Amino acid sequence: MDAATLICARLLRTAAVPRAELPDLDFPEVRRDVERRLEAVGLVLATSAYSEHVGIRLSSEMTADSAFDAASNLGLRADACALLVILWARLVLQKRTATDTRELPGQGALFTGERAAAARSFRPSVRLEALVREFRSVLGGRSRIQSLVTQLRRLQFLAGHGEVIEAGPLLELGIDGERMIGFIRREVLAKLLAERTATGEEETGVIDGPAARILEAFERLGPSAGIREIERETGMKRERLRPVLKELIDAGHLSRSGERKAVRYHRHPPEAEG
Repeated sequence: MDAATLICARLLRTAAVPRAELPDLDFPEVRRDVERRLEAVGLVLATSAYSEHVGIRLSSEMTADSAFDAASNLGLRADACALLVILWARLVLQKRTATDTRELPGQGALFTGERAAAARSFRPSVRLEALVREFRSVLGGRSRIQSLVTQLRRLQFLAGHGEVIEAGPLLELGIDGERMIGFIRREVLAKLLAERTATGEEETGVIDGPAARILEAFERLGPSAGIREIERETGMKRERLRPVLKELIDAGHLSRSGERKAVRYHRHPPEAEG
């Protein structure tokens, strides 16, 4: 049996498989074959720079079809979906932020290398009692919330044991993180900015997170660099780099020249920005 068939069978059986157990996916021709076969049945290969697992999820064409209710097919009611969103923000978003910034709360005294290692191994968690205190008026009492957690653990959205709740492989892979973050930036941050403007506060113009890491890398690389150089200098994976580079270009901090393998990114001097 060929590698693509075996990979598809494992993903269909368990929904998420540790990346290390699927080394054949590193071969482009095998990955293309897997993606083609999944696409034929309305699925897409789900991977993330923040996850050590590989999974599958419904294609956008399937989720857009009014006759195909993904939540109902998983047996999830509105309260389970609401808890998923809450825990995505508490667990996945915290992990992404720590990975991008290489910093953890309370770890400022560590050396840079130690902070990066700590960020990579960081596994955010939340206790059941904290969820009950904060969301019982919305999700129900302790027994109901505990039942929802058990259900989401069974579906591999959540992990952890007993009172301690951690992210399962599908909390990162089963939810489109880029769309979720886009919504937060577009809706939530826009609302906060409007509130700050209304109270007379002004933006500081400070750049932080992965964008700051890229600009800092140019201080070491010089005014021009290729994607591979930026990838090596920042330690960020290419699939994560590209959207941040585009944001920096749109904001006027960088420009791009060339095509395909000849693409170069150019840092604008501060006085030229804006």
